[in-house]
Amino acid sequence: MRYDLLTGTIYVLNRALLTGAGAVRFLKAPGKGLDIDHSSAKTRYPFVFLHGFFGWGQNEPGHDTFAYWGLFSGNTVKRLNASGFTVVAPSVDPVGSAWDRACELYAQLTGTRVDYGKAHSERFGHPRYGKDYTGKPVLPQWDAAHKINIMAHSFGGPTAALLASLLAYGDEEEKIATTDGSLSGLFEGGKQDWIYSICGLAAAYNGTTLHVNHQAVTAIETRFREKCADALGALPAWTRFLPEAGMRKIADRGRKITSGRVARPDTGLYDMHPDHSVLMNAGIRMVPDIYYFSVPFDATRPAGDGSYRVQDRKIGDPFFRLFIHVMGNTDTVTEGGMVLDRRWQHNDGLVNTVSETAPFDKPSDTVNEAPGVALAEKGFSKGVYHVFPTYRGAHMALQGNIFRPEKKGQVELLSLMLMIDAL
Repeated sequence: MRYDLLTGTIYVLNRALLTGAGAVRFLKAPGKGLDIDHSSAKTRYPFVFLHGFFGWGQNEPGHDTFAYWGLFSGNTVKRLNASGFTVVAPSVDPVGSAWDRACELYAQLTGTRVDYGKAHSERFGHPRYGKDYTGKPVLPQWDAAHKINIMAHSFGGPTAALLASLLAYGDEEEKIATTDGSLSGLFEGGKQDWIYSICGLAAAYNGTTLHVNHQAVTAIETRFREKCADALGALPAWTRFLPEAGMRKIADRGRKITSGRVARPDTGLYDMHPDHSVLMNAGIRMVPDIYYFSVPFDATRPAGDGSYRVQDRKIGDPFFRLFIHVMGNTDTVTEGGMVLDRRWQHNDGLVNTVSETAPFDKPSDTVNEAPGVALAEKGFSKGVYHVFPTYRGAHMALQGNIFRPEKKGQVELLSLMLMIDAL
């Protein structure tokens, strides 16, 4: 893909993190298995764990020592494999668009060369072909008789939904543009029964207001000035100069990032703008053969005056505190006319809770019980998003968090997997 300054910087930071993790061997976490009762399972399809924006998978150099799925809490993929599940965690572009990531995931699952499509690559000015996984699929078989379950975190949600749509219906533009017999199997369609289930975990289905909260940054700056004045009001004015000047510089940069104009098309940042997510979702079709599930997250509580939301310190991760504060001030309208009112203030630190329920233009229903085998016995409809109760935790809670270790999120993950196997 083509990187602009912002996505390029994020990509470099991602590579640096993994290189460092790969070198620090003492962080290596054991993959001890759990005592799991699989007697309720009706299917034992493999689980594909799909990472989100800025994430990484099992073929990255630092995965064994610092896994995306587990972080400091241990390698969840290894632990689940040792517990009787079959789990793989492919790597897709950490900052790429949903389209590019879906193409990369397809190539790894089928053991083929990445083909971004003739029409797509020409439109966005990047090479048509990427890495070659020929003979090296992450799973030995993948077809209608050997389905998969996708556990998709964050931006992995839209990526998985797009993959399923392309598998089932193909892409007409790519079919028209590719007349030399080189059309990728992903764009042919007819594979509507290759995926058994998709479960979105804190999935950014409708974007995130981190993109458009320049007004929120101004509101936070104003409150900071007021608190600074209250705390230092009796002292000379110069005592407020340094903190106010520092806050002003931070706010200026924050407004630039949240202006919504910093990301080029065909990147994950672009796709996660609320206005752009509407266009992306419009091109994604539901597949009636697939079970769709989602678990939204929320790590906020009401602020003192109730007009905005701040981090709930009992469950939140300090790493996301500033982001939660910015998103907790959401109350604006996008350039495309989307009303981002106070319903959008609930968030997990990176994605708004309401965005994580289901794509707004797709059918969905609300499940009032926590996921588990008992729910599987009641049954679910296919081709509709079933939204589970909101999980109280930060964006990376299922991974074990960053600065605040958490293990109960992994219990939620296990409950989902056992429920899906019992369908």
